[in-house]
Formats: sequence, structure tokens, C-alpha cells
Amino acid sequence: MKAPAIRVENLTVSYRGKPAIRNVTVTVERGLRVGLIGPNGAGKSTLLRALVGLLVPDTGRVELFGQPPEAARRRVAYVPQRSEVDWDYPVVAEEVVLMGRFPHLGWVRRPGPEDRRVARECLQRVGMDAFAQRQIGQLSGGQQQRVFLARALAQEAELLLLDEPFVGVDAATEETIYRMLDDFRQEGRTVVVATHDLSRAQTAFDRLLLLNQHVVAYGPPQEVFQPKLLQRTYGGRLTLLEVADQRMVVGP
Repeated sequence: MKAPAIRVENLTVSYRGKPAIRNVTVTVERGLRVGLIGPNGAGKSTLLRALVGLLVPDTGRVELFGQPPEAARRRVAYVPQRSEVDWDYPVVAEEVVLMGRFPHLGWVRRPGPEDRRVARECLQRVGMDAFAQRQIGQLSGGQQQRVFLARALAQEAELLLLDEPFVGVDAATEETIYRMLDDFRQEGRTVVVATHDLSRAQTAFDRLLLLNQHVVAYGPPQEVFQPKLLQRTYGGRLTLLEVADQRMVVGP
């Protein structure tokens, strides 16, 4: 049997000397679309960064496709929060997307015509081909997010980790991202998305991972998106309104 896309066992990671996540254990099978849900400070970004080997665990272990993160790096694409990117860096959109081709380059480490063709196709796929030569700092928030999504596409990764991709983007970009998530599912890729968009959590994902430093729940949305579990995740910061037999999340 193939190893799962993600296997995390008893993972504890500290940030500035304090545990950001504690004893996290979860297994994500291949081909699933997972929503990573939790309040600010819950450890969502910490978990994603630990998955790609950017943070060293205090305890526990991470396996991606049965390998440690450093061995599986070529198979994983990570899109950080926009606030973590230096948008003043003198690079244009096409060059950012070409960075996604680095795992496929030989020892010369120079992109060739095929790599540039892939980069252009990925920019077109996210509706950014007209901005290929625009410096990234001159793009809007939604356009910047599309460029980084195109970079992840260019990498041709089997596992995509997106950290708050919907923050600060326009409605068109939001729909583009959700459309790409549909495409990823059809292509058999595994996707984990850290998001605060609870209004679409029940329909947009195959699984939900509720996190508040530890795993509150993980499973299909119909099992996990329950008032008691959401209250345990968000505490008093969540308001739920009961309308007939449906529950509508008003806000965390």
C-alpha cells in the first residue's frame, strides 16, 4: 500500500520558547482536500511550516509520502501567507513562477525553454499571463496570491500547502483559488488549506482539521463541523445561529 500523503505523530513545535502546537497526531490520505481551521494563534502556520521542514520539532515526527520532509521536498509546494513575502524584491511575476521549476532543474540550475513554457502556462491558468513582466510589488494582493499559486502549479507537486490564501484577495481571486482546488482534486493531488472561511468549509473540503494548539477533531465536514467541536476550537469567539435544522456560522 502507498504511504499517506501526511503522517504526523505526537508533534510538538515551539515558537520563541513556547509550544505553538502540542502532541499533534493526524494522518491525511492521498488525494484529499483538507481545510485547516482554527483561530489566530492556534498553530496553523506552525504546523504547515513543520510539514515542509522549516521548523524543527521539539518532539514527534513528520512523514510525507512515507519520507522525512527533506527527502520529499520535491513533491511538496508551500504557499506562505502574503505577510511573509518581501514584495520589494526586484523580481517579476514570471521569474517567481520559474522558481517553482527549480526542483526539476539539473546541475546547471538554469531554466530552459520547457521551464519557461510551463511557467507561462501556469500564469495563464490563474489569469496572470498579462502581468508576466510586472514586478511583484506592483501587483494587487489578489494578483500576488495568484502568482504564488502559479509557482506551486509550476512545481508540479503532489502535495500543496496553502497558508491563508484567501486573506486580502478580491472575489475573482477567491473563486480562482477554489476552482484550482477543484482541479487539484481531479488531478489526484493532496491539498491542505489553512483558512478562516468557515462559511464554505462544509462544501469546499473533503476533511476538516480543527486545531487549537492540539487537534480538536479531524474528519469529514458533516462529522466535524458541529457546534460543540467548533466551540472547543474557538472558545467564546464563535457565534452560531440556529436556523431551522441548519447551523450558520456568523463569525469567529
